Amino acid sequence: MTIFYLKSLLSLFLLLPVVYGMYSMFQVFGGSAAGDVGRFKRRHKVSGYLVLSILLFISYLCIGFAAASKGEPSSRAVVHIVLALTVLTLAVIKVLFIRRFRQFYAQAKTIGLVIGVMSIVLISISAGYYLITTRFGRDLSVDKSVYYRLERPFLTIVRTGGLGTSSIRTDSTSIGLGRTLFAARCSACHDPLSVRTIVGPGLKGLLKNLTLPKSGHPATAESIRFQLRQPLGSMPSFAYLTEDEMEDLIAYLNTL
Repeated sequence: MTIFYLKSLLSLFLLLPVVYGMYSMFQVFGGSAAGDVGRFKRRHKVSGYLVLSILLFISYLCIGFAAASKGEPSSRAVVHIVLALTVLTLAVIKVLFIRRFRQFYAQAKTIGLVIGVMSIVLISISAGYYLITTRFGRDLSVDKSVYYRLERPFLTIVRTGGLGTSSIRTDSTSIGLGRTLFAARCSACHDPLSVRTIVGPGLKGLLKNLTLPKSGHPATAESIRFQLRQPLGSMPSFAYLTEDEMEDLIAYLNTL
């Protein structure tokens, strides 16, 4: 299970206490009989603690991945981060209004409603997007966390992929075999001498860039091996290539 997949499943589970927290809040603020208010307050508090615990653990996974990958967040990730920080900030304000600044107690209902709605939006643009684009984890070609793993005992996130150019063959025999293989299997869709798109993107300078075209994965031999086995979009799979054929092909791609 990849880090993003685990995060997405936890986010889906997070929906349950979020929705129940909103429901119990409505009951407290006028939807239930006077004798039931205390019961719903206790349930609302429990759901709040559960939401906070899961959200903090998901945040830990995200921060750990960002620290390990050292990559710039995407625009969607930036929105995700802003929403998460806003939810946490509003939660703190709500607790202060209820426990310390009682003169603002009436605003707690509005803040709780905003927290609930923002949490649902947050889950939709993170877990929802991931699970839809990966078909519930069956297609990991868009999952950059496949190159990392959680390592016990403290769930440290460590890199497992991205071997870099040091793992690429450089002998003329391998490059020649790779050139022949590329001409037979890849040239119909990819131009090796430019970045012009035929069916797929041109591959000139492929391993000299920071990221691969389309997938956005790091431009490394390990990324290419992964993409050949689990391609993105309409690109066919080349998992049938032998290890030697794959390494020869990468050797040629490294010369572009």
